[in-house]
Amino acid sequence: MSAVPAAHLQPFSVGVRPGGGEVVVTLYGELDLASSDVLERELRKLRLTSGDRVAVDLSHVEFMDSTGLRLLISLRNTAKREGHRMVVVPGPPRVMRIFELTATRGLFDWRG
Repeated sequence: MSAVPAAHLQPFSVGVRPGGGEVVVTLYGELDLASSDVLERELRKLRLTSGDRVAVDLSHVEFMDSTGLRLLISLRNTAKREGHRMVVVPGPPRVMRIFELTATRGLFDWRG
């Protein structure tokens, strides 16, 4: 597995776009221990209504560690508990590797 040079990594940020019964949460940069508080703050701001779907877009994530995975699992569990559907847009292969290594890919609904 090759590392991404630090000069090419962008700071972590979160974009939230509601509309049509779906809230798209797009993640950018590195989702890890250092950035997890940013995502947690943004997720607390979400105001979902019953039946809303949450789509988490990982396509712009450059790196994700176990902290990022823990956050996604927590979001999935909260969504299920509150009656929301969560789908995940896959990220690049280096991001998807953590799902394979931890055998957690099957926990999520994936959008092609």
